[in-house]
Amino acid sequence: MKQTNDTSITIATYSTDWEAHIAEGVLSNEGIPCTLTNETFSSIYPIGFNSIGGINLVVPAEYADTARRLLDLTAQEDSPES
Repeated sequence: MKQTNDTSITIATYSTDWEAHIAEGVLSNEGIPCTLTNETFSSIYPIGFNSIGGINLVVPAEYADTARRLLDLTAQEDSPES
């Protein structure tokens, strides 16, 4: 978990913009404020982009635990059953 400033925390990092936007939509639909960082840079410098950190999903610190749980639940629902 990387802190971006006093009140916001990066809760996830994605290597593709579509994954980041899906996660952002999941949180936004639940009323959790969130922001994507490094998103523009991924468009201008797609090759080697992951070497600089990927696209970060940032939420206010007070929403971090809830946001992580929600993303974990969403990932479990999307994973194929064994």
